Amino acid sequence: MFVNREAELAWLEEGWESQRAQLRILYGRRRVGKSALLDTFAQDRRHITYQAVEGSTADQLRDLTAAILAVEDDAVLRAAPLANWEAALAQIAKLASDRPLLLIFDEYQYAAEADSTLASHLQRWWSREASRLPLYVVLCGSYVRFFVNNVLTGPAYGRNTGVLQLRPLGYRQAAAFFPRWSPEDALRAYAVIGGVPHYLEQFDPARSLAWNIQHRILQRGAVLYQEAELLVREELREPRLYYSILRAISEGRTQVSQIASRVLPQGTKTDLTSYLKTLEDLGLAEYHQPVVGRRARRGIWTVADPYLRFWFRFVLPYKTRLDHGVNVGDFYHATVEPALDQFVSKPGFEDVCRSWVLDQANAQVLPGFERIGAWWGPVPQPTPDNPRRQVEGEIEVVAAQGSRVVLAGEAKWTRQPVGFATLNHVREVLRAVPGVDAETRLVLFGRRFDPRLTNAAHAEGVTLVGPPDLYV
Repeated sequence: MFVNREAELAWLEEGWESQRAQLRILYGRRRVGKSALLDTFAQDRRHITYQAVEGSTADQLRDLTAAILAVEDDAVLRAAPLANWEAALAQIAKLASDRPLLLIFDEYQYAAEADSTLASHLQRWWSREASRLPLYVVLCGSYVRFFVNNVLTGPAYGRNTGVLQLRPLGYRQAAAFFPRWSPEDALRAYAVIGGVPHYLEQFDPARSLAWNIQHRILQRGAVLYQEAELLVREELREPRLYYSILRAISEGRTQVSQIASRVLPQGTKTDLTSYLKTLEDLGLAEYHQPVVGRRARRGIWTVADPYLRFWFRFVLPYKTRLDHGVNVGDFYHATVEPALDQFVSKPGFEDVCRSWVLDQANAQVLPGFERIGAWWGPVPQPTPDNPRRQVEGEIEVVAAQGSRVVLAGEAKWTRQPVGFATLNHVREVLRAVPGVDAETRLVLFGRRFDPRLTNAAHAEGVTLVGPPDLYV
């Protein structure tokens, strides 16, 4: 199923329509839909699609020879397959000498790792010959660190005509995989597996969300039962340490010092900053600071990928039982179902609410802003015995323009309807948030709302947003 990606297709189309030689770089984590995007773009165009695999350069060149012959037969090439990368690039230039040609070089990192000279050959070929031909080259790959360290800053730097990191689908696009599900279940599904197309395709839209969680994640042998471990192993060169870091964060250790004390032997001086930055580049972890006000020492790390959050919360701690044949239906009803909505509420629902605000601002329905996130910090709550008493407060959705808060919102995914008590609490916390003024727009997000609040919302100057509104 190919869903959305209009902006990404437009990016590719723009290069083709320019009628100028193109060297585009497309990269992103495994399973995010790069090949499907490029296959869609290549339709009805003269193209060669070559996907490199791990192996020797000789293997790579044999496979590329076959890919070229599949597009245009050549008796000479059949008799003498490509011997080196210079010959391969010369053959591609020959094919593009008289009419436009699209070359998709997928999983480029495998070929480049097998032959460290490939990048230099490619750079010289592009500069001296290919850039003057009707040729559109896309270097594509799923090893994000390799592309960041070796392609974006390597010989192709300054010669490429566009770079795009393909990211998972947003919550609206993910819902297209489950067209008959309610907005609440679509949102729950997004909080459980996120927007990676391959993960979404594992769920059966004709079945319930509960059935899918049981049989497509919790069931031993299901793709998503073991995907978390495979993801860390394939994306990262030191999987054990990264795996431990993600596990520590998922257990609530959000400060670097807390993570280090959990994953490193006592007395170890290893700096985890570079490891956390790598996880951030991959979209697996995120670093957050309050979006306004003092930010020093208040940053926290979270697991960014919804599927990983769910796996570390509900699969890993119970893996022994799941591996040994526990009834997944009984396990789901006893362990997952009672805690599912609490899991969805933070940060899944909060992330969706912030995405909705961004979409509304881009559509000019809400005022524009520079950044969006959350705020947390001390809130005065004096008592007769302690007039300086403070408690920790949080506002989940805060959009800021400069030092001013243009929008503030509370996200409550609870069974109880959101009512005036929530509104009054938000207003109390907002008094402690820097940049809030009389013009700050107030939004409450929830599964449902007290009818009295619904009736009074306009007069109170409050926008109410429920699950159906998020998908309009």
